Amino acid sequence: MGGLPANKTMYTFAAGVTNPKVMFAGLREGAFKSTDGGESWKKLNSAPRDVAALAIHPAKPEVVFLGTADGKIFKSMDGGQTWRRQN
Repeated sequence: MGGLPANKTMYTFAAGVTNPKVMFAGLREGAFKSTDGGESWKKLNSAPRDVAALAIHPAKPEVVFLGTADGKIFKSMDGGQTWRRQN
């Protein structure tokens, strides 16, 4: 799984309903995205750290929700490229 940090804990994972090759992984180091079914991963540099929860909107796969360990909620309208705090 190229691109994910080695020997780190993944706290959350989400895969797209309409395209299951699109996946998100949440780690203490931040959020990561794969568009090829997990073969390769890219860190989403604009995402917050300490990711505890991820969810992809079932009808709008470009909409992603992220929750942090300290209770902050973020929403991305562009597949994880940018994030806006919701609470």
